[in-house]
Amino acid sequence: SNRYEDESDFLNSVQYFTCKIGNLEVRGIFCRAFFRNGDQVEVVVEPCDEDGYLAYALRRPIDHRLWLYPWAMKGSKANSRVALKSELIFILPVYFCILAEVIFVSKQLSTFIAGFCISTALCTLFFLITYFWYKKLLGGGSKEADKIFATLGYPNPKTVDMEKEFLEVFMNKSESDPDFYVDTTTEEYRQEVPDGVKWVTFYCEAPP
Repeated sequence: SNRYEDESDFLNSVQYFTCKIGNLEVRGIFCRAFFRNGDQVEVVVEPCDEDGYLAYALRRPIDHRLWLYPWAMKGSKANSRVALKSELIFILPVYFCILAEVIFVSKQLSTFIAGFCISTALCTLFFLITYFWYKKLLGGGSKEADKIFATLGYPNPKTVDMEKEFLEVFMNKSESDPDFYVDTTTEEYRQEVPDGVKWVTFYCEAPP
């Protein structure tokens, strides 16, 4: 069971699990984790109030797979950039259409100035509301992501975007390329991924 299970179908895929690493008990919350007993993994943890540790990320070096805490795919700055870009793409066409309408119906300069000021103020207010709402929606785990990527050794953890890295590096590089950074013949790489998996990605190279 998990504390999210009654909130929505979207969150029902989140699992709570426990495992042993040596003599340490590690608890974690991931989405349909599909690593197996005996897999070599590197774990980002912090001590719990109770005995044991809470896992925020699991990295399996053999196939470069990275399991992350829910919504922790982007650092806080990367998350803000994505939200800003998305909102600008949406709001700017709407704003320019409103301005065009204001210009079309205005017969006097004073009317145009009033329409311009009102439309600019309303669009700015709408932009700010939707931007912070969307940023919060995207960045439910961005603070955790900052800690995770810092612990993993990324020099600028707040700017890390694992979704972008996956799309730009992994999706655009042929698996038949001799310089492909994952050995595609490993059993772990060919492991079937369960349906509905989220917040699991591939990383290119681990920071030193």
